[in-house]
Amino acid sequence: MKKNIIDLLSRLWFPILVLLCCLILSIRFATGQDIELKDAKRLVEVDQQKKAISLLNAAIEKYPLNAQVWFHHGMVHLKNKNVDVATKSFDKGIQLDEKEPLNYIGRGSISLAENNIQKAEIDFTRAQSPSKGKNTSVLKVLGEAYLQHAKLHEKALEVLLKAKAIDNHDPETFLLLGDAYLAQNNGGLAVTSYENAAMLDSKSARPHYKIGLVYLRSRNFPGAQEAFVKAIQIDPAYTLAYKELGELYYQMKDGPKAVKAYESYLSLTDQPDEGKVRYAFFLFMAKDFAKANSIFSALIDKGSTTPTMLRFYAFSLYEAGDLQQSRKIFEQYFTSAATEEIEASDYAYYGKLLLKQNQDSTAIVAFGRSLSLDGNQPELLQLQAESYFKIKKYAQAIESYEKLMSIRSKPLSQDLYTLGRAYYFNQEYDKAEVTFQKLVELQPNMTVGYLWTARTKSNLDPESEKGLAKPFYETLIEKALPTPEKNKNDLMEAYSYLGYYHFLKQEAAISKSYWNKLLELNPNDTRAKEALKAFQ
Repeated sequence: MKKNIIDLLSRLWFPILVLLCCLILSIRFATGQDIELKDAKRLVEVDQQKKAISLLNAAIEKYPLNAQVWFHHGMVHLKNKNVDVATKSFDKGIQLDEKEPLNYIGRGSISLAENNIQKAEIDFTRAQSPSKGKNTSVLKVLGEAYLQHAKLHEKALEVLLKAKAIDNHDPETFLLLGDAYLAQNNGGLAVTSYENAAMLDSKSARPHYKIGLVYLRSRNFPGAQEAFVKAIQIDPAYTLAYKELGELYYQMKDGPKAVKAYESYLSLTDQPDEGKVRYAFFLFMAKDFAKANSIFSALIDKGSTTPTMLRFYAFSLYEAGDLQQSRKIFEQYFTSAATEEIEASDYAYYGKLLLKQNQDSTAIVAFGRSLSLDGNQPELLQLQAESYFKIKKYAQAIESYEKLMSIRSKPLSQDLYTLGRAYYFNQEYDKAEVTFQKLVELQPNMTVGYLWTARTKSNLDPESEKGLAKPFYETLIEKALPTPEKNKNDLMEAYSYLGYYHFLKQEAAISKSYWNKLLELNPNDTRAKEALKAFQ
């Protein structure tokens, strides 16, 4: 009897034990799978896309019959624009389990990417049917899908608010709600949602990163900086916070900090090549031209060439002093860039480069193109005017200087000096005189204004009979005598003029005194010697 009871119990317990074992294995299986999916999502979040794909590929081999694994596998490929692989993954997930809703959302997301909203809605409706729209996991994924299409942001907000109504303690729901509000340009509600997410999960860096993005978008740089730094404090490996911190410092024109932040980003991301272009831009801003040039050169060797890259590479080469290579890259840039994309600063840089290569006429053409795009460039107008003066195109130099004077709040001494001489050599003596008088007013203790005013007056009185230049040469002598060696040539010119003027007036004593002063400065001056002989 006892034996029969034992046999009966054995027969009853065996199936129970088998069931328990299966349940334990199932729990372990589900736990392992959930951990791997969570790890994959984390890798995507911190810009470790390649590692995420590798992990999900391994998960597919490990759990080939699990429809959710196929969904996540498809989503990471879709985010990386591998549409064919994503499509196959979602289709495989549906084939394995028609009741699993997420793969329908994945397939609908592909339809949205193709702008086929009607087709996407069929899959989205099917995804919500089993739970009658009450499954928060489904609603969150659906809301995220809607956010990818510009016309469906309102629908995204609708389903995410529904998810919040079902469970208002889910940080991921608040994160997605923040994204939905931001998509509608409601930064205030976006920040509030992200702050709620942060309160619900204090160990997550993501809400603070998202808050930083809102502030960066609104150019609230202190707020953005605080948020990104907070994200990094919570999670020092939060890759994208370093990236956006670099962008923040770039916008703040702080090159060294931008470089440092971006170096941290590049050290953490598994796709560093994609960030190297921005890194080179930051190095350029930080004036580390040699390092920037090495990166630009390597990227171009790999075929990663865009007009913007060529533009900054040409700038950086110029700043580094490699003029020949800079000119070559500039010419590539001008050939490859669309005309409407070329900026005034591009031609300005190119013109300055040509000036350094003594290509004055070609430089003037470049300056003209730059000024046609932006006429309010005082420095460039000055360079253009000086270049015209250098090649003796005085009329054009005058035109450039007159434009420069019209936009200067106050004329510079150098402007007046060169403009006055341009008038002088163009034989516009009246205008030259007015310009040099302004120079005298601006620099009353410098001899140059008196010298050129005197020369101009001499041309208005070529025989020196009226003595128009006399008072200006006399003032020049007064200003120059404290430093005779520095002003030797100016003094010699003044003595020569005054000696000749008083000779014409038959004022022998005064004339002789000036000729003798001239000989003191230059004992071999032939004109002075001949003039003194005439008095004997």
